[in-house]
Amino acid sequence: MSAALALVDQGSTATKAALVDERGRLLAGAEEPASAERRDGRIVHDAEGIAASVERLLRELSRVAVPVGIGLACQRSTCLLWERASGRALTPALSWQDTSAAERLDPGAAQRVAGITGLRLSPHYAASKLSALLDELPDGRSRAAAGELVAGTLDAFLTQRLVGRPATEPGHAGRTLLYDLEEDRWSTELCELFGVPPEALPELRPSVGRWGETPLGAPLAAVAGDQQAALVGHGGWSPGVAAAHFGTGAFVLASTGPSPRRHAGLLTAVIASTARTRHFQIEGSVNSAGSAVDWAVELTGVDLEEWTARPLAAHEPPWLFPALAGAAAPWWRPEARGVLGGIALGQGAAELLDAVLAGVAHRVVDCVETLREAGAVPEELRLSGRLTRLTGLVQAVADLGRLPVRVAADEEAGLAGLRALVRAGLDDAHEPLAPAPLPGRRHDPILPASVARDARLRWGELAAAALDLWG
Repeated sequence: MSAALALVDQGSTATKAALVDERGRLLAGAEEPASAERRDGRIVHDAEGIAASVERLLRELSRVAVPVGIGLACQRSTCLLWERASGRALTPALSWQDTSAAERLDPGAAQRVAGITGLRLSPHYAASKLSALLDELPDGRSRAAAGELVAGTLDAFLTQRLVGRPATEPGHAGRTLLYDLEEDRWSTELCELFGVPPEALPELRPSVGRWGETPLGAPLAAVAGDQQAALVGHGGWSPGVAAAHFGTGAFVLASTGPSPRRHAGLLTAVIASTARTRHFQIEGSVNSAGSAVDWAVELTGVDLEEWTARPLAAHEPPWLFPALAGAAAPWWRPEARGVLGGIALGQGAAELLDAVLAGVAHRVVDCVETLREAGAVPEELRLSGRLTRLTGLVQAVADLGRLPVRVAADEEAGLAGLRALVRAGLDDAHEPLAPAPLPGRRHDPILPASVARDARLRWGELAAAALDLWG
């Protein structure tokens, strides 16, 4: 058997692991659920449970073949406090979907925060949540200032459990609102603004490289954000590639290569870094995509499998503006909530689910149109994630966005990208190889352009009215 790589993708709903050979062929796969729960007004994960699932899945894969290298992709803004000496979690992990610390944000600091980080001032990101956890933990602030505990994102917690020390990389560090994008370092100014002692932050390391030996005897060779890994899997180490990955949310990313690009409606972040270079992305976010569909399925009792080949008339209402966890790109309104428009008597469960799917399609196109405004014009949008099984949704994105879309044959684009990063880490490469675009089916626009334009205008009116409800 050729040398094997173990890849772990820790997401909001599951921890997935795959053992692949040097060509990317799957040797073994495993998965455990990782559902979030609502507790005391927060959305939380069991951090120790997640760490245990990662360790179990890696042991399970190693029984098939001992890997020569390991990669970790992780949900990006989920954060917690843990003990530096032992690696033991001191708090639950607050989900990226959690906005419970919104009142800690100072709107007057929004422009400065965006200038330093490339992100928007938002309670979805870790800084305000880490500050709240520090206040709630007995002696939290004094212990943080003494370096006895770590305040960081989930990847740094898992890294400590895997290699014995807490470390993070620029893609995750950016999601704290404590990372200086231009200087590639923690910002003392932002640490002071949010009240997070810099002594409590994990070490910053390049995404690609040897992070240390794991208990399996193989090095951890790459760490990346789950969405960044998906973009790399679609070929996004090269500039000009645009991709959308459907998970709990939907994230539309375009690579800008070794230079960052900024736009008021989008986020600027690092895709991944090596010891010598960083590559950047510009990103539009839809906070509720898979989560909105799951909500509708649970509410209606509809079997989503029956929607796999069902056409979707997304150019006609009813539509749901799916701000169930706030409205992200291009408005960045975390206080907004979902609004249903155009429903009528006689319509029921099927129409409600279609309204949610149509809303998700429109929101992805909102992000695509903002990418165009930023000069990141995709010739083709590459899609991955579980919702891409729904051909009606995919066709709606092509029709409303007026561009071809290609669905990856493998839903797990993140694992393909992570494999490329791990191989570069093992080879001590300064430029990760750019994998070929994942093969898959292509959908070209078939809806008349005039119909699509009219639908987009009406959608814009619904979005504006929905946002007006929240001031």
